Amino acid sequence: MSTTNKTRATEATVKLIRAGGLLDYGPDRSRLLLRIMRTLAQGRPVSVEHVDQFIDELGISRDEGRALVGQVAERGPDESVVGMFGLTLNETQHRFTVNANHLFTWCALDTLFLPIVLGQSTSIESESPMGNAKVRLTVSPRRVEAVEPASAVVSIVAVDPDTAEISSVEAIWGTFCHHVFFFATRSDARAWSATRDNREAIEIVSVDEAFELGQLLSSTLLGQAGEQ
Repeated sequence: MSTTNKTRATEATVKLIRAGGLLDYGPDRSRLLLRIMRTLAQGRPVSVEHVDQFIDELGISRDEGRALVGQVAERGPDESVVGMFGLTLNETQHRFTVNANHLFTWCALDTLFLPIVLGQSTSIESESPMGNAKVRLTVSPRRVEAVEPASAVVSIVAVDPDTAEISSVEAIWGTFCHHVFFFATRSDARAWSATRDNREAIEIVSVDEAFELGQLLSSTLLGQAGEQ
């Protein structure tokens, strides 16, 4: 058993994905999220009309479907979806290439979660918040295939699942994404975390351990959608 299974970050993640937890979207809403994310992965915005089409095809009420999308999606000027549940067309420091399409992610953990959800191998280049160092990875749906430098680690925030705020994209960013990065070395990660107001909640884990957290998240979403 990996040591990740004993970390506060894993314990918090397990609570987030449990039945009735914040990330329990149920079958049809999980299918809606997956359909939009996989369409977005083709490198183009998903129009309002397409979103409504997906909602109708899944038999979800328009109000319910639109409310969910409004909670977890970035919108473009025409209200099309340009970002969803960690995957985005908007530039961030986490570059994410899948099937020759150049996209980005909201945080480092998204780059390890999304290959499983999309069922595609990906290449990743992420800028560390310390010293402009870059971490490069190749990630398949099954494992981290390569990481450079080999000393790279990931910062993970262990939030309280009973009080975590995820009612909007901005809330998700503030609660999770702004604390989850790749670092070239563990010493860089420790130096960065020491400056954070929430440093007691931040854990530094290996890339493989972070991938295991991504597996927990992805298996839950896929399982809710009936794909596992």
